[in-house]
Amino acid sequence: MTLLVFAGVVAYVSLWLRQGLREQVLRREAETLTEIAAFQLATEAESLAKLGLPEAPGELLNAVLKTSKLRGVFAVRVLDADQNFAGALPLPWTETPPAAKDWAQLAQGVPVARLHARESAAEVIGLAPPTTAGRAAEPLVETWLPLRATDKAPLAGVAQMWTDGHAVAMEFAAIDRRVLLQALLAWTAGAAIISVLLTWAFRRLAQANRMLQARSEDLLRANRELTLAAKTSALGAVAAHLVHELKNPVAGLEEYVASQSEQGARGDGGGELAAASELTRRLRTMINDVVGVMRDEQQDAGFELTAAEVLELVFAKARPLAEARGVQLETAVAGDAATLPARRSNLTRLVLQNLLQNAIEATPRGRKVRLSAESAGGTMSFAVADEGPGLPAAVQARLFQPCPSGKPGGSGLGLALSQQLARQADGRIVLERTGATGTCFQLVLDARVET
Repeated sequence: MTLLVFAGVVAYVSLWLRQGLREQVLRREAETLTEIAAFQLATEAESLAKLGLPEAPGELLNAVLKTSKLRGVFAVRVLDADQNFAGALPLPWTETPPAAKDWAQLAQGVPVARLHARESAAEVIGLAPPTTAGRAAEPLVETWLPLRATDKAPLAGVAQMWTDGHAVAMEFAAIDRRVLLQALLAWTAGAAIISVLLTWAFRRLAQANRMLQARSEDLLRANRELTLAAKTSALGAVAAHLVHELKNPVAGLEEYVASQSEQGARGDGGGELAAASELTRRLRTMINDVVGVMRDEQQDAGFELTAAEVLELVFAKARPLAEARGVQLETAVAGDAATLPARRSNLTRLVLQNLLQNAIEATPRGRKVRLSAESAGGTMSFAVADEGPGLPAAVQARLFQPCPSGKPGGSGLGLALSQQLARQADGRIVLERTGATGTCFQLVLDARVET
């Protein structure tokens, strides 16, 4: 649409310029004849004055005829200042004056000229009727001249002259070609510039749109994270209270179940009591771990652990579960001997314990789970890889978000809480791969300066 509007503007300007140039050509021809006629009229009056003769009635016609010989005029008609017929050659006698608009212009000393693109010279001089078939049509120039000896002299009359218009028509054609070429060049250059500017503007607009969309997505993500952080923060407060309240009852429950299992070992139900005893022991261990982390947070413990020490602690916690499920555990450590302060190491252990427990529970009996660590340049990363069936698509779509768990008795909060714990440790959990050959999660702890 922009290019069409620009094309319309170029066409309008080109037509206006074409009309102006044509008028200049006609005005040039008319002014030339006017100057010649004025000179001849002044010469005729001077000659009569030298001879002492009065002005003759045919003075105007004689001056016009002398002018016609110099400029190739083939027909003339002269009217006096009162628009009365004063002579014609070879035009037939007629009293038809010029149009009122043309006469007003002639009275001011301005000539009038027109190009008749297809006109019969024979008809102009009255030798052929207008209805004659096959008449010869050619370009003719009609010119009306104001007749006055000088610019300040009064108007003596007007003359109508007809001249051959081939030269003027050829000049018009040249003007048309030149204007058309200039219009095409102007449109091409303008269209190219407009196209470049529009392309640049649309690209900037698309870039701004992409940036706005990315910022909107970041804002939505941040809102989800804030919401999750608020939920997990509230959950953490509740969990801390529950841990504190459950510590003593669980210890008493463990002692009771242990005593009952010793009595039941001699009769039926001993196996079930032993399993219950093991579960209460694991529950007490988990509670003690959380209590230890909270105690270190409150006391601002100053110890530091290397990656190998963190793996050793996590491995020791997970070994009973792995042995019970028939899963092999492997560990590997690479890189420098970077250490983690107390708070980060405690949070790292909790995250890795949750990831490792999930990996053991997802791995079939007889398969392996690999726990590895690597540190370089202050950045430390841990990887937990299992040989399970992989994560379902529904879980992948809402990874690290609270969702229904696919495990019996699961809460669906494990990965979401682990991601929050990782962020508290200035890290993040990344799903490196998942599929039929297994799943691998990576915990990346960025380098930071401890204060």
